[in-house]
Amino acid sequence: MHRLIVDVGNTNIKFGLFSNDKLTNVICIHTHTYSYTKLKKILNIEKCKKIYVGSVVKELTTRLVQDLHLITQTYITVIKPIDFKSVFNLTKFPIKEIGVDILGLALIVKHLYNKGVGISFGTATFAIIVNKQNLIGAAIAPSINLGIRQLQITTSLIKKVNTKIGNLNFGKNTLTALRSGGSHMAQGFIMSIFNYAHKHYHINQTLITGGKMIHLKFVKNLPNTDILDNAVLLGYYQLVKTIWA
Repeated sequence: MHRLIVDVGNTNIKFGLFSNDKLTNVICIHTHTYSYTKLKKILNIEKCKKIYVGSVVKELTTRLVQDLHLITQTYITVIKPIDFKSVFNLTKFPIKEIGVDILGLALIVKHLYNKGVGISFGTATFAIIVNKQNLIGAAIAPSINLGIRQLQITTSLIKKVNTKIGNLNFGKNTLTALRSGGSHMAQGFIMSIFNYAHKHYHINQTLITGGKMIHLKFVKNLPNTDILDNAVLLGYYQLVKTIWA
């Protein structure tokens, strides 16, 4: 069976095609440049009769669902926070205020480890702690990459060049110093979350996803840490298998 899972984020829309329980293809469209024409052009989705959309961009959700229905002539299921009540105890949470991306990441962490930490570097930086059926909570921080871009805009000394996060070594000029600072911020966030989860919940396993941050050398060398692309998309798929199998 072919299923199309759509992850609508603030930066990108990811279209993940699952076949025989495997993610076989992922295609992205920038959220702010989405159009029906682009959707029709990049995807061969006429054969997908099972389509599910998880979105944190409410103003785009209705439009995207209508476009997908127009192309496929099939019903589109929108993933909602309340759907995750079948896999998590969410009685302590205001269900309408939880982002489905947070719940999607939480579910893939639960699926992989049962108990673990999930950290995502995207438009926002956020972390979750999962302890079996319980989502302990989330921590959200500003995006490190977006913070660097804003610094470029407001600081005349920093040239408008690629300032992707580098290694932890202190820099010799403004650019390399900025890369070093961003790396230390990322490491500090990761280690703070990891230490908190270990101290309070005896959790040692961490999953990191999102953006270019997952390619940092120090991330790859962290103990008990896995790096996984498209983690939220995979979390949505686990939910689909659970309640819409």
